[in-house]
Amino acid sequence: MPNPAGEFMDTALEMPGLIVSSSSERAAMPSSAPIATAARSQTKPARTHDPIGEYIVRFTDELQAGLRPKIEDYLNEVAPPWREALFASLLRAELETQSDNDEPLFIFRGQYLDRFPDRKVIVERLIGELEARITTVSHSDPATGPVETVGVPAAKASLAGVPVAPVPAPTVAAVSGAILDRFQLIRELGAGTNGKVFLAYDPRLGRDVAIKIPHPERLKSSCDVERFLRTSRAAAQLRHENLCPIYEVNDVPGNYYLVMAFIKGKPLSHFLTDHKHLPIRQAVLITKMLATAMFKPHQKGIVHRDLKPDNIQIDEERRAPVIMDFGLAHFEQADAPQLTYYGQLLGTPYYMSPEQALGHTELIGPSSDQYSLGVILYEMLTGQRPITGRTVGEVLKNVHSQQPVPPNQHRPQIDGMLAGLCLKAIAKSPSDRFASMLEFAKELSAYLKLLGPAS
Repeated sequence: MPNPAGEFMDTALEMPGLIVSSSSERAAMPSSAPIATAARSQTKPARTHDPIGEYIVRFTDELQAGLRPKIEDYLNEVAPPWREALFASLLRAELETQSDNDEPLFIFRGQYLDRFPDRKVIVERLIGELEARITTVSHSDPATGPVETVGVPAAKASLAGVPVAPVPAPTVAAVSGAILDRFQLIRELGAGTNGKVFLAYDPRLGRDVAIKIPHPERLKSSCDVERFLRTSRAAAQLRHENLCPIYEVNDVPGNYYLVMAFIKGKPLSHFLTDHKHLPIRQAVLITKMLATAMFKPHQKGIVHRDLKPDNIQIDEERRAPVIMDFGLAHFEQADAPQLTYYGQLLGTPYYMSPEQALGHTELIGPSSDQYSLGVILYEMLTGQRPITGRTVGEVLKNVHSQQPVPPNQHRPQIDGMLAGLCLKAIAKSPSDRFASMLEFAKELSAYLKLLGPAS
């Protein structure tokens, strides 16, 4: 299997030789690249009717205006099949507003349970999640800081006014220097909303590995455990040079963890801090490689659901991007039971597709990953994210309702053809995006050919 290699000669980046060349495109990468003169006509994607989106937007607007909209009134305005999804979205928005105002959520638990006796499970779940996230983050620039994954407690965020939480202890007593079965834990590599990752040594095979121990909140029910194991086993069958391989899935009850390859390097987000952008050719090539890689799990019915720069590691040895962390992945083969709850909100707000932001789990599929990758391309090209907001609620609202500024308005060197490809990938409606990741990759490959060889 050929390893991508090449030089990345952008002195603005702190990691020389970042990347990125496929086996068919081995060449030194210049700090700038000629732009193709060919342009593809741009058409705005048509807005498609959403049964509940307009209600979420209106409810959020009223909350931000200091009004007291009633959830019950909104539920009566939609057809019964949509009420559960709408209820979860409206209650989350209302709870986050109360948290932003420093109102203790436990005061409202009884009130909500009395108001919605038929929805006690959703009420308890959402209040429990938000109570676990009563750590206020600083008012840093939301376009540059680390991002939060919502739907479960998070470790860090830069969304002003959003309560987030440190990650509790993992499902086993994993402490640096400890022994986990045959593995010797060396140090913690990172912690996130899905769990903790440790660098470990496997004495049986004499190699370093990364061990991911899922967060207890991710495995609260037998359904959660089944989803985790089924998706992990399916992901372990994947083989692609730009996907982090999973070596083992430990399925002993109460002691669940994944053993993965240890990829030495830095995340893509490291190279995008302080509004940095990448050379145009570089950004397109990275995106093409990632789109090609993601087509593999999509063929197996696996949707990542949390693609973001933090989950893309730049392999220091191969100088290539590697997709990490299928912790939120959704297994959607026809013969698999539905293992995610309707209306559940999982993912990272800035990179979350509109269908994810609205909690429409029945619409989440490969196209949702394509949207996330399109946002990453936009950020690599411009140093900006296409959708912004001051709080989680505002970002989620804007993901659904705000049209992104064309990337060439941020950076004039981006031509109309590339801007059109990027905007198509982040179209609001899945039907307006590329038919598959493979089609997206082919369009990017054609664009690279128009650019000509790297000089």
